[in-house]
Amino acid sequence: MATSTRRRSAAKSTKGTKKKLTPEQRAEFAEKRKAEVEGLQEQLTAAVVEFASSEGWAALLKKMAQRSRIMRRYSFRNAALIFAQCPHATDVCGYTEWKTRGRQVRKGQRGIRILAPNTITPRDGNGEPQKDKDGNEKRITIFKPISVFDISQTEQADGAQEPETADGVTLPEIGAKVQGTAPAEFMDRLTACLKSLGYSVEYGDTGQADGYADPETRTVRIGEGFPEAHAANVLAHETGHVQLDHTADMDEYRQHRGRMETEAESVAYIVCAVAGLDSSVSSLSYIAGWAGKTPEKVRETMIEVGQRVTEAARAILAFTDPDEQPEGEPQDQAQGEEPGPAETADAEPEAMPIAA
Repeated sequence: MATSTRRRSAAKSTKGTKKKLTPEQRAEFAEKRKAEVEGLQEQLTAAVVEFASSEGWAALLKKMAQRSRIMRRYSFRNAALIFAQCPHATDVCGYTEWKTRGRQVRKGQRGIRILAPNTITPRDGNGEPQKDKDGNEKRITIFKPISVFDISQTEQADGAQEPETADGVTLPEIGAKVQGTAPAEFMDRLTACLKSLGYSVEYGDTGQADGYADPETRTVRIGEGFPEAHAANVLAHETGHVQLDHTADMDEYRQHRGRMETEAESVAYIVCAVAGLDSSVSSLSYIAGWAGKTPEKVRETMIEVGQRVTEAARAILAFTDPDEQPEGEPQDQAQGEEPGPAETADAEPEAMPIAA
């Protein structure tokens, strides 16, 4: 009896102890992880290259608007990976977080693999932290593949309340003519967003433009005589310009006008669509001119643009759609399997307005 008890105690004492890997096992694990990261990067390139057409970007904007929980929670890069592996995904998080939300990942479900950034301190051969030229510990960011799961891969736990799904957004057709009225308080909330950025809103003569943002007077001016819905759309577009900081350097705006107009109209489409407002996007044909000539350059450019659009739309939606924010802060880590830390996003303006 005593022997049996000692055996159980010994077994209990080793439970949860992490098994040390041999140098060979560590090297094998590192190679497997490197191969998976490279595979995910290739998958990301293939997905993003499709966005460089006007049709591909339009389809992506619709997904980002309809499934805004994913856009608000993950970086553009990881949202693209999620949609590539699970096109119908609407609400995604890690295994452990699903448990805290009263749901259980169903047995046998394959995780959606994304890349979570992890900041570490490299060490020398003696295990001491490496230092930079100023004597401070070096910090580098590596990307780890982790698993997340869509709500469709989960089931309600016993006694938990079934959550509402995020499929209720009615999407307008891209390029649709903007008519009718704007949702209640929508324009007031856009105005509040602009006010937080140091801009005021006024209505009046805008010349040939529907509206513009003037960095010298810190004013957004919207033309008069438009249907309310169109005025709201123009206001969202100019809010996008300001949120994206396009007004900071007008020389750069003139040089990259096609890209910046696509960014602002993309932000406006997402924000308006989430509010249930039709939106007109006319700059998508510009994409081929600035996206890049090689798949690698297209990936680099479109991820940069996509992340800027994601972050700007997320910031504006915090004003226009504050009640629908997902739990927690925007992040790229999955609680549960291989968690990593949340990802962070990597002069006086000239007197020239940006016109819509």
